[in-house]
Amino acid sequence: MLGLPEEFTSDFLVRLEQLRIKTRREYAGQGKGSHLSPRRGSSLEFADYRHYAPGDDFRYIDWSLYGRSDKLYIKLFKEEEDLLTYIFVDASASMGLPAGDRKFTAAVTIALALAYVALSSGDRVMVRVLAGSGKATAPTFVTGRHRIVELARQLAAVKPAGPLDLAPALAGELAALKRAGKVFVISDFQMMFNSIAQAMGMFVASNMDATAVQVLGGGELAAGELEGDVEVVDSETGERLRVSMSRRARDQYRAALMRLSREIRAMCLQRGLRYTLYTTERNFQDFFIRAVTELGLVH
Repeated sequence: MLGLPEEFTSDFLVRLEQLRIKTRREYAGQGKGSHLSPRRGSSLEFADYRHYAPGDDFRYIDWSLYGRSDKLYIKLFKEEEDLLTYIFVDASASMGLPAGDRKFTAAVTIALALAYVALSSGDRVMVRVLAGSGKATAPTFVTGRHRIVELARQLAAVKPAGPLDLAPALAGELAALKRAGKVFVISDFQMMFNSIAQAMGMFVASNMDATAVQVLGGGELAAGELEGDVEVVDSETGERLRVSMSRRARDQYRAALMRLSREIRAMCLQRGLRYTLYTTERNFQDFFIRAVTELGLVH
């Protein structure tokens, strides 16, 4: 459908339009929207009082408070604005392997689904690709659900390639952002845990509400191709290592992958961030709808 992933059926798009992004903080946007902002405005959400000043609208005077205090106070309400949503997609070489798992394709599908939820709610979306080959996505916001086709076209031109040092890459991206908002980081997180913790910690320091979305391949977890004496090659550094893979070694490998996932989840929860795991053998539509809360979405 218009260059979108095959998972984007008409029924699935309708379900996405019923969702909206939820944040644990209030952020200032760039225009009118449906999210409460820290700025004062005219919504129905009460924020505070201040003393009456000549010229203030009489409609906002709290007359019951005047009756108790004999002083005039004006009710202040919170503004409702759009939400700035940042989506970072890992396009390093490891996202392209094993080729049959199509991890990068899954990461792009997740990114587009999140973007569509935000755009359908009237929010602004910026998608940034970390590493990879092809033309870089522009560091600008898009609005309107029709822009999902443009985003899909841009991401389709990217191929997983090269190394990624996550923390420095995200630090460079954050330095260019002018306002805080909602963040999604989509990656296989096949890197040292300390690097992941440092990267996600930057969002905490920047007052961002972040969600880590880990994508692992079904074949990657099964490690079915690793049997006997094999040479493994680091897809990002080119480092080679000869190993002997027995059934026990494959079990240990799977256990190590899942242990890393549990550590990432625990770190995120401890820091007030969100985390979810998608494995590519699962039905994508079922995963996305079931993981609404973990992703930081609401109906």
